[in-house]
Amino acid sequence: MKIWGEDGDAAYYNHAILITGLTGIATMLPSLYFYQKDRRARIIGGIIKSGVMRHLKIGECVRILLMGAGFAQFANMLVNILGSFLNADAYQESMSQMTDGKSLLFLIVCMGIIAPLAEEMIFRWLIYLRLRDYMRAVPAMVISGIFFGIYHGNLVQGVYASILGILFAYFMELTGSLWASVLLHVGANIWSLILPELAGGILKKYPMGIMLLLLILMAGMYTGTVYFQKQAETKEGRNI
Repeated sequence: MKIWGEDGDAAYYNHAILITGLTGIATMLPSLYFYQKDRRARIIGGIIKSGVMRHLKIGECVRILLMGAGFAQFANMLVNILGSFLNADAYQESMSQMTDGKSLLFLIVCMGIIAPLAEEMIFRWLIYLRLRDYMRAVPAMVISGIFFGIYHGNLVQGVYASILGILFAYFMELTGSLWASVLLHVGANIWSLILPELAGGILKKYPMGIMLLLLILMAGMYTGTVYFQKQAETKEGRNI
C-alpha cells in the first residue's frame, strides 16, 4: 500500500521529462524577446557592431556537436571519480526513475533538444551576455557557469553543469556565435542519453572499443578547440 507522498513521487517521476520539455518551450519566446532587447541596447551603446554575428558552417556544427559529446563524457568521468563525495548513486537512481519506460526519441526531443535550447537562451544568451556587459569574459563565464550548476538543484549535476556551463560560454565567446553553445549542449545531452546503450553494445562486441571511442572524442575536442581558436584570431571585437 502506497502513502500519498509515494504516489506524488511516482507521478512526478512519470511526468518529469514531459514537464521539462513543456517548460522549455514556454521559456523560449520571452527569453528570445529579452535577448533581442539586450542586443539592440548593446548596438546602440556601441558594445557590439550591428549585423556581424557569425554564421556556423555545416562542418563546424558537426564538429561542435562532437565536442559537446566529448565534454559531456569527460565531465561525467570526473563526476564518477568524485562519486563517493557527491552521492552520485542517488542521482543515478532518480534519473533512472524519470527515464524508465520512455522512448529514446522522446528523451532526445525533450532533454536533448528542447531543454538545451531553452537553458542556453537563459544562461548564456541572457545571464552570461549581461554579465559580459560589465566584466571580462573569464569571470562572466565562471559566474554564469556556477549559476547554471546551482539551477540543477543537486551536487552531482551542479558540478557537472558548472563545468559544462563554463565551457559553453567559452566557445560561444570564442566562435562569436550563439549557436555554438546550443550545439555543444545538444551534443552533450544526446551523448549522455545514448551512452549507456552504446557503451554496452561496444563492450559486448569489442572490449577495447571504449578506449578507441574515448580517443576519438579527445581528438575531436582538441582539433575543434584549435580550429576555433585560430578562427578567433581573425575576429575583431565582440559580436554577440
